[in-house]
Amino acid sequence: MDRRKFLVVGGAAIASIGGCQLSNPFDQRERLRIQGLLGAIPSRIINQFETASQKKTEFKAENLPSKLWQELQSYPTSNKDKVPQLTSIGDSWLDLAIAQSLIQPLTPKLLETIPQWQKLAPMWQQSVTRNNQVWGIPYRWGATAIAYRGDKLKFEIKQWSDLWRSELNQKLTLPDDAREVIGLVLKKMGQSYQQENLTERADIATLRQELKSLNSQVLTYTSDNYLQSLLADDTLAAVGWTSDMYKAKKLNPDLKVVIPQDGTALWSDLWVIPKGEVAIAAAEWMNFCLTPAIAVQITSLTEAVSPSSELDQVPNSVKADPIKFFSPDIFAKSELIADLSPSALLQYKDIWIEMRSGKL
Repeated sequence: MDRRKFLVVGGAAIASIGGCQLSNPFDQRERLRIQGLLGAIPSRIINQFETASQKKTEFKAENLPSKLWQELQSYPTSNKDKVPQLTSIGDSWLDLAIAQSLIQPLTPKLLETIPQWQKLAPMWQQSVTRNNQVWGIPYRWGATAIAYRGDKLKFEIKQWSDLWRSELNQKLTLPDDAREVIGLVLKKMGQSYQQENLTERADIATLRQELKSLNSQVLTYTSDNYLQSLLADDTLAAVGWTSDMYKAKKLNPDLKVVIPQDGTALWSDLWVIPKGEVAIAAAEWMNFCLTPAIAVQITSLTEAVSPSSELDQVPNSVKADPIKFFSPDIFAKSELIADLSPSALLQYKDIWIEMRSGKL
């Protein structure tokens, strides 16, 4: 699924899981309405929260990050009783949500009721902080990765530069996303995934040439169907996201997944509070998701990893999975995709258009 673009996607399935069956009118417990991503929170966690908090939890799940974003945009004009007190969004939507006044910051007083927040690593705290205000709580993360057909390729893909090999000519799928594609080329060049002054670089000619060469390798650009073409033998390698690849690899042993040794981009899913909603119960849920016992379940039972630093009880079989737990050296070289200025984004867009139109 596309984790970076703000697509309008129709026909998204809506599923009910855990505590969101038809409400019992005789159940007088306090209710917490949550909107989340399908499969991101196991139903057992919702049941455990209900038991621990004595709150009736109504959890509505959407199957695409873009659908969650559309729902958040609709809340200001929705029936107040239908708006959740808490919703999940991908990190790439955070700055737009703030700019459009769709969410509210977590006050210092509220953060005091989320003791697990204080235990998060600085990178995760900084990822949701803007102008000294905290706007959400990350509860799981993953990475941009490469999937390839181990049964078809005669070499192992280990780093970004392998995408330029002749064996992948017209056999490569890349995301339809300027930040991801230009970012991986920058990583291949040993630099940051993101640059504020892209066209003012001394090595801009090298960057353009690298992009031109990579573009000639690509059969198709897509952020949604990249695994389908890979498994159908149309392509031999694809760049995408670990959340998709983790599930596909379980069903297809010929599929290999690698986190490039050069480092990669990281993504995260966040809990945010819609503008105007009461935050106390929401804070209890956010803290609950980061407690060690629940963080272990999110990490062990879903396709992503909790940002909690207390994952000692994660089974060794899960810790041995290189998709979820890649080496500290690679993690140290990786970075969350940061918000760039409008002028920088325009530079990315211009170079992207030039590359896609063959004008580099």
